[in-house]
This record gives sequence, C-alpha cells and structure tokens, in this order.
Amino acid sequence: MKNFDILMTGFCGTSSEALVKRVDAKSLILPNDKVVDSQLLITELDQYSYDYIFSFGQKPNVKDKVYLETMARSANKYIQTDFAYCKLRNALRAENIAVQISDHAGTSFCNALYWNVLAYIREKGLKTKMIFLHIPFLKNMTAAENFMEKILKAIENCLAEKTGPVMKRYIPSEDGRE
Repeated sequence: MKNFDILMTGFCGTSSEALVKRVDAKSLILPNDKVVDSQLLITELDQYSYDYIFSFGQKPNVKDKVYLETMARSANKYIQTDFAYCKLRNALRAENIAVQISDHAGTSFCNALYWNVLAYIREKGLKTKMIFLHIPFLKNMTAAENFMEKILKAIENCLAEKTGPVMKRYIPSEDGRE
C-alpha cells in the first residue's frame, strides 16, 4: 500500500498555523505575504514531490465550520482544483463537522496562494493534488483542540480509504513537552 507524500501549509499567527503544527508531517508555515507565500510553496514544489497539498487559512465570521475551496480566481479567470473534494466533504461530515463547498477562496492571501500554486501545478504538469480549506478563527471554535483533531482525522480517513494510516498527530502535553 502506498504512503502519500503530504504537505500541509498554514499562515503564521493564525488558527491554520495551530492546526498544521498538530501534524507530524511535512509542513510549511507561511509569513502572510501575498508574494512570498506563493514563492515559498513553489520553491518547496521545485525541491520535493508531493501527492497532496492541504493549505489552510482562517475565515472570519465562521463558527465551527470548514469551507472547502474548489477554485481560485484572478480577475475574470479561475482555476478549479482537481482534488476529490466531495470525498473530503464526506469525511468531514462523518466527523460531525459542518462543511461548505465554496467556489470563492477570498480576495487576499488565501486566494493569491491558491491561484499561484494551482497555476504552477498545471503549468509544470505536476501530479500534485491541492485543496484549500478555510477554518474558523480559534476563538470561533467551540472546542478548538477537538475541532482541529476531527479535521485531521477526516483528512486521514479521506486519504486512508485505500492505503491505511497516512499521518501521525503531534499533540503537545500541557507543559509543552513531547
């Protein structure tokens, strides 16, 4: 059975960083710079081959809900992901997480990253599948630790359907030691 090469990204100082840091997998914390974020992720793709990229951002005014972003936009153009997002939606629902399929990744950092990286994946003919997920701010998660754990379990279940376990969780102890 195949183990997948997975990269998870989040933005520095956000709930997405807190989520990504919970996984013992390759991760990239982005500095919240529309140009540099994309450059860092594209450089990572130049150096390593990934089967899947899960990029996370936080969405304001959302409580206990995940948005699966199906496309990125630039002016009047768009690029749709080729990630099987309905499978992930079903896995999130199985974890009792409210989920919304969205075709608008926003107008700022999240969309810029998604657009640039999806365009790069297509341009280079990479087999990498990328999905962008918007999650709530930490203060808008009723039980943040549990909510994030369920998201990670849903991702694992989505990918593990034919492969078995694909990633480990890193959950720090209360005193910060492993």
